[in-house]
Amino acid sequence: MKHFKFLGITISLIFVFTNKAYTETWNCGPATDGVYSDSVKCTYDEATKTLTISGEGPMGNYHSVVVDGKTASDAPWIKKDIVHAVVEKGVTTIGNRVFKALYNLEDVTGLENITSIGDRAFYNASSLTSVDLPNVQEIGTNAFIGTSSLEFAGIPTNVTWKSDAFSGSKIPNCKTGECGSCGDKFVQAGVGCVNDCYVGYYPTNQGYCKIIKLRYTLPEADAATSNDNENMIEWIFE
Repeated sequence: MKHFKFLGITISLIFVFTNKAYTETWNCGPATDGVYSDSVKCTYDEATKTLTISGEGPMGNYHSVVVDGKTASDAPWIKKDIVHAVVEKGVTTIGNRVFKALYNLEDVTGLENITSIGDRAFYNASSLTSVDLPNVQEIGTNAFIGTSSLEFAGIPTNVTWKSDAFSGSKIPNCKTGECGSCGDKFVQAGVGCVNDCYVGYYPTNQGYCKIIKLRYTLPEADAATSNDNENMIEWIFE
């Protein structure tokens, strides 16, 4: 009887250890000589499929970013099955390629204090549907490239971004307080969804209003005549 009781306890312990929730933590603050600072930590919880970013200040950058003469590598959690991400208060930036290739990432919460999004930060996070960045000031190059399910991004009207921030998403490259899907309407910078683009803008096939800049070329007047028919208006599309 004692033998079977001992065997039962052994089996129970094996079951507990094999089903114990797995977590892993990395330093992910700014890197010096290729070593990431512990000012920010990133923890992956396998049971909840959640990446939690905590600490104080900016995050480090990953992949193809030269730091003190060395090239940083991909984020160590790139191959983890991450569905949720939580950014805790105190973290101020999302580094380059932090959420790169997290194909199953569905939501990121706690972005209220984020002021900067790095280059390709959400590269190919193809399951992400929305982000809310009320205090972001800068969005890096291709920050949301390949986010094919992204339909809404809450961003300030004065945000500065580099080229093609939302390339490959369902959001056109626009600057509005609520830059999102407008169906059969257009998205105009600083305005939102409009039926027709306002004066000075033209609608694009991508669904947003692009500014038309006028440049006047005024040739010198002929002293002998008052004929100014040669005056030209050159339309520049930007």
